[in-house]
Amino acid sequence: MRGSRRESFSQSPPFATKIFTRRRFAATLRRMNPPEYIVRRATVDDLDGLKQLWEWARLQVLDLESRFTEFQLVVSNEGDLAGALGLHIEGKQGKLHSVAFTRPEQEDQFHALLWERLQTVARNHGLARLWTQEKSPFWRQAGFAQASPELQKKLPPGFGDAQGHWLTLQLKEETLAALSIEQEFELFQAAQKEETERLARLGRSLKNIVMALVGIALVIGLFFLVRVFIKNPSFLTPGRH
Repeated sequence: MRGSRRESFSQSPPFATKIFTRRRFAATLRRMNPPEYIVRRATVDDLDGLKQLWEWARLQVLDLESRFTEFQLVVSNEGDLAGALGLHIEGKQGKLHSVAFTRPEQEDQFHALLWERLQTVARNHGLARLWTQEKSPFWRQAGFAQASPELQKKLPPGFGDAQGHWLTLQLKEETLAALSIEQEFELFQAAQKEETERLARLGRSLKNIVMALVGIALVIGLFFLVRVFIKNPSFLTPGRH
């Protein structure tokens, strides 16, 4: 007799969530052949497919729905949603969260694709450190390590419980990335001031050059005028013949 116990997420059969980007939002489930995959940022057109994926992975759909733009997606060349991973950013730190895949047997492949993409996103945002509570061995292989109690004090409050189990990875020196908005604005103002002074110096130099050229032109003109008067002194006494 078949048991009444529900299958676990890892035991469930693989499925594909179809994303339609050129017509009304819809999602269908179907078996899929091994296609090629790309990674891109989620858009509103992906929301229906993401909600199905999150439900299948038993994640908090209502919470994630309002944060769908945090997600990077693994999508096949046929438009099938194969996986998703969120990156929540606060300041110069990021949290990897809510990983879900439609085909658990391809997790290693999808993890690698997402990690390559996330490193680019992290660089573009100038992130200094990443955090995660994901349990896949992949993240330790990627360089994440258990956060020490001292490090966990740096965990942004919006990421969750600082007393929990956290893996972390430093991307660059945090002292270089920890500039506050005020400090960055001060640096911007200083750069603008320096640029203004440079333009002012350039303007003064151009003014001096123009005045020098005018002076030279006047001297040359006066020289030729004197020569004319010397050769034709009658110009000085136009009434005489």
